[in-house]
Amino acid sequence: MEKLQHLEIPFKDIQLATNNFDNGNFIAKGGFGSVYKGKLQSSDGVIDVAVKRLDHDSEQGKHEFMMEVTTLSCYRHKNLVCLVGFCDIGREQILVYEHESRGSLDNYIDNPYELSWMKRLKISIGAARGINYLHDEVGRQHRIIHRDIKSANILLSKDWDAKVADFGLCKISPANIKHTFLVTNAVGTFGYLDPVYYNTAVLTKESDVYSFGVVLFEILCGRPAFVPGFEFLAPLAERKYREEKLDDIIIPNLRNQMNPNSLSTLATIAYQCLKPDRRERPRMAQIIDKLVDAYEIQASLKATEFVRVGLWGTKSSGGSQNTWEFILQKDHKLKMITIDHGALIYSLMFTTVSKGILYSTKKAGGRNGGKKVSKVVFEDDEKLIGINGTVGVSTGKYAGYTVIASLSFLSNKKTHGPFGRETSNRFTVPWVKGSFGGFYGLAGYYINAIGVYIKASYDLIAGVGIWGSKEPGSRNNHWSFQLERNHHLKKITIDHGDLIYSLKFTTEFRGEEITSNKAGGWNGGDIVSELTFAWDEEITAINGTVGVSRGTYAGYTIISSLTFITNKKTYGPYGSVRGTPFTLPWDKDSFAGFFGRCGYYIDAIGVYLKATI
Repeated sequence: MEKLQHLEIPFKDIQLATNNFDNGNFIAKGGFGSVYKGKLQSSDGVIDVAVKRLDHDSEQGKHEFMMEVTTLSCYRHKNLVCLVGFCDIGREQILVYEHESRGSLDNYIDNPYELSWMKRLKISIGAARGINYLHDEVGRQHRIIHRDIKSANILLSKDWDAKVADFGLCKISPANIKHTFLVTNAVGTFGYLDPVYYNTAVLTKESDVYSFGVVLFEILCGRPAFVPGFEFLAPLAERKYREEKLDDIIIPNLRNQMNPNSLSTLATIAYQCLKPDRRERPRMAQIIDKLVDAYEIQASLKATEFVRVGLWGTKSSGGSQNTWEFILQKDHKLKMITIDHGALIYSLMFTTVSKGILYSTKKAGGRNGGKKVSKVVFEDDEKLIGINGTVGVSTGKYAGYTVIASLSFLSNKKTHGPFGRETSNRFTVPWVKGSFGGFYGLAGYYINAIGVYIKASYDLIAGVGIWGSKEPGSRNNHWSFQLERNHHLKKITIDHGDLIYSLKFTTEFRGEEITSNKAGGWNGGDIVSELTFAWDEEITAINGTVGVSRGTYAGYTIISSLTFITNKKTYGPYGSVRGTPFTLPWDKDSFAGFFGRCGYYIDAIGVYLKATI
């Protein structure tokens, strides 16, 4: 206690501050004891304080009191409640904090007017940052597990800043080993308590993550974790999320405030916090990233939701008159594409429908005209899921231009085309996450280049691809690497030979390197190559080939070669360049990861891209 003497406050000063614990200053009563507001004279003047006085018959005792004092005296963060001092004399054990004038979060959960959706997002981010500090930022050798995360233990300042409070049950555990856990009697609050911790008495930081997931659903749904006579919120919210019926349990006046993508982003991360397998629960840093996304979407800071993929065709930028663009407007559906073609694609025109009214764009290209005009008319339930095409060179009067020679449009019902005349220089753009958002490119006498706008999904990520095997495979055959927010792709490890055997990805965050699980590699190749990227280097395209495996495990459709193109250089090709080529360029700052299927080899690959426009 000698190290804490500077925090000791005489009992008489506390009596004076609270008017001798007058009932008029009473705030609340909890498991520890009663809480009073007061005004304490300090060296900095008079400050507003909250005084927590231990009840003599409280179930919590000396250990919890000392844990609170030692924790909050050693660790300070803007999203943790601030300890002013304490008193420990005779039977009196008192904690003195800076007073957070709005009280605890649980008092506002069911009020959609006083606690708006934007305020709820701000509070959730602040609370997550406080917990993340405890888990990963108090020191390199240890972490703090709170053990009683709940809305009643999140205090709110005058400006609605969240402050994590009540550290009497927290545990300090090592943080420098891969799997940190403690075996301890399960404590906490029912409705928030991690079922794995309750059933096994094994405590990990993921137990706090579970509890915070419950708090997020309280914030989302506007109801407490437990109401007598009703189902606990956690299992109810899990079930409604899976059934896509969360609207059933969200207060209507709160739901009306929500941007659908903001709602989806928070709901998804909250659901992941409750995963029965602790290994599938996100880290607090990941939760913060998703909550910030939800906030920015709601605040319209992230108002655009498109990924731009391409271009194929000429690489010259042309003048403004050579640039064309078609973006599918909100509540519009693509109804028809008009293609003027012959030995190449001369022009494109798009027709959409909204509320029964047809709208047609201006013609892109077409300073010359082709021999044939074709119209692709889409059914009401038909949607584009990809395009194929070839790049060629114009002939005749305006010869020598790089142009789009042919195009095919792939829908969920059929393939329309090819239109034009196919060449050997092929490209293909399927997408598996996200939806069609439009086209763009360069044009003049002909369609010189084309790219695709893909409307990103709720988390502002699109999945483009995949190339390679079309077999769905089992769950174990699917692999995915997604770049986390503020992480930098540092290294790609490629095991290759006659084909690509496996891939592994290393990211860097705050000087720490994190390596993914290996994708593929049930067999091994002849060469292992490592690509190390500079801090300002980013992947902007991949090239590759799809082939068929040979040797012992012959006959499988696989990725036979890969090349990675960055804003600085080209790496590769790795593997053996044979089979059907594919190429995928994208806008700078869009790269978000890779995904695909694997087994003995890398059977298929696609790319995650994030919205930038």
